[in-house]
Amino acid sequence: MLRLRNQCYFVALILLGIISPLGHSQTPVDSVEQTLTQNSDDVLPTGSVRAHQVRIGLTLQQYKAGLKRLERETETRYVNALANNQQHSEYEAQLYAIQDRLQHIEQGYRAHIEDLQNRIGQLESIRGQVSSQLLNQTQQALADGDNQQAGQLLQQMESQSAVFNNVTAETHYQRCQIAKDALHFRHAFTLCQRAVQLAPERMDYLSALAELAQTMGDYKKAAAYYERVLASTLETHGEDHPAVAASRNNLGTIWDALGEYKKAIGYYEQALASDIKTHGEHHPDVAIDRNNLGMAWYALDEYQKAIVYLEQALASDIKTYGQDHLQIATYHNNLAGAWHALGDYKKSHGHLEQALKIFEKILGENHPNTKGVRANYQQLQLDMQGQEKKSDTPE
Repeated sequence: MLRLRNQCYFVALILLGIISPLGHSQTPVDSVEQTLTQNSDDVLPTGSVRAHQVRIGLTLQQYKAGLKRLERETETRYVNALANNQQHSEYEAQLYAIQDRLQHIEQGYRAHIEDLQNRIGQLESIRGQVSSQLLNQTQQALADGDNQQAGQLLQQMESQSAVFNNVTAETHYQRCQIAKDALHFRHAFTLCQRAVQLAPERMDYLSALAELAQTMGDYKKAAAYYERVLASTLETHGEDHPAVAASRNNLGTIWDALGEYKKAIGYYEQALASDIKTHGEHHPDVAIDRNNLGMAWYALDEYQKAIVYLEQALASDIKTYGQDHLQIATYHNNLAGAWHALGDYKKSHGHLEQALKIFEKILGENHPNTKGVRANYQQLQLDMQGQEKKSDTPE
C-alpha cells in the first residue's frame, strides 16, 4: 500500500515520493542475479506447489539506465508542458519519483527486485489454468526486466485462457504493473480497472487502482476505492496494522486535495497514532503522517501547529536519511512557507537556504524545481531588504 506526503505551495511544488509501509525489507544488492524458487513460502501464494526456478537477471546497472532514460523522456515532457502552459502536475510527480529512486539507487533497486519477486510469485496462482511453458517464459521475462516481451506473453495468456476470469484479471493486473513501471499511468489505470471488475474481491488490485487514480488526480474515484480498501483491511487486520494506517493516510491525502482539511486531519491523526504504536517515534511512515498533518494545519492558516508537526518530521527524517535528501529539502521548503506566513522572514530564509543547497546538490542548478526554489529564495531576500529599509526609515 503506497502512502503519499503532502507539500507546501510557498515555493515550487515538489511532489514527495510515494513510500510503501510494507516495502522496507531489503534484498542484497550485490546479488545481482538472484534465484526465485517459486514454491518458497515467502514468495508464493498459499497452496502453490510448483518448483520452477526463475533467475532475476535485471542488474543494478540496467535498472539505473532504465531510470535515466525515463528521466530524460519525462523531463522533456515536463518542460514542454510548462512552456505551453499545459497541465504538468503528472509529469512533476513522475520526475520526483524517478529522481528519488536515482538518489537512492541501491535501495530502489532492492525494492524493485522485491516487487518483481512478488509479481512473479503471484503468477503462480494461475498455474494449471494456462500453459506452463508460457507462464515460465512470462516469469523469466519479468525477471530479466524485459517488460515488452512480458507484456506480449501476458496477452497470449489472455487469448488462450479467456474462459477463466481469474486468469484474465491477473494478466490485466500484471500488465498494469508493467505500464506503471513505464509511468504510463492512464493505460495502467485502464488495465487495473478491468482486473478489479473481473475480481472485485482482490484488495491488491483495488489498492493499485486507488493509487493510480490518486496519481492522476482523480481524487473522488480514489477516495471511493480507498474507502473500500480501508473497510476490508480493518476487517482482516484490525486497527493497528500498517496497511490500515496507510489506507487512512492516503484517504487523508485525498480529502486534503479536495480541500476538506478537517476531514483529512482526522484520518492523518488516526494514521499517526497507529504508526507510532507499530514503528515507534522515528520511522519514515511516522514522519509522513506528521508532514501531512503539518500541511493540513497550514492550509487552515494554523501556522504554529503546522510548524510543530513539520519540525518533528524534519528531525525524524534527518535521523533516517541524513541531511542531504530530497525529503529533507522539502521539509525545509515547507517550514520556510510556514515561517513566511507568520512574517518571520529570518527563519523562513534559513530553511529556504537549506532547501536550495540540497536541491542544487542533488538535482543540479538547472533543474526546474531548483530554479523555482532559487527564484523564491531571491524574492525572499528582496522582501527582507525591503523590510529592513522600512525599519530604518524614521517615522
